[in-house]
Amino acid sequence: MLGKFDNFPVFVHKAKNFKINASLGHVQRKVIEALYGLNGKEISSSGIFDGIGAGFKVIFEVGVADGVNFNYLDDLELKRCLKHLKGEGGFKVLDFFLVNRYYKVDNEKGMRPLKFDYQLIRFEFLDKNLVVKVYHERGPRRIQLEELIDFLAKQIL
Repeated sequence: MLGKFDNFPVFVHKAKNFKINASLGHVQRKVIEALYGLNGKEISSSGIFDGIGAGFKVIFEVGVADGVNFNYLDDLELKRCLKHLKGEGGFKVLDFFLVNRYYKVDNEKGMRPLKFDYQLIRFEFLDKNLVVKVYHERGPRRIQLEELIDFLAKQIL
């Protein structure tokens, strides 16, 4: 089923609730478009948080759920999701696989790759609430999960 990962974990590492004033369809469209816009985009860590250990680059890679698989959120998948949003009347949940690719910027050697983070993210749409849940699959967790949720919320809301 498009947008839903059948094996999403019951227990998550972080969840946060947001009140929304817009229609669910509008918010769902913003979620899909925002994550599509982040895909492959290079962002300075200071744009996400100001903690100790900042000073690296992050490149996000995003996949949208489709049953037991995730498909890279490219132009084709974006169109497919937006078509489903119009035709089926929306999603109850939207699940994504998020890879945070980290790079240390070295003036002499360019960008040096660091260990990546892998997360499952679920957006639940409940009346006038948006619940964002994150399950940290593996990695060093350079970006704290609450900071990640807040960063994503800024892109969407």
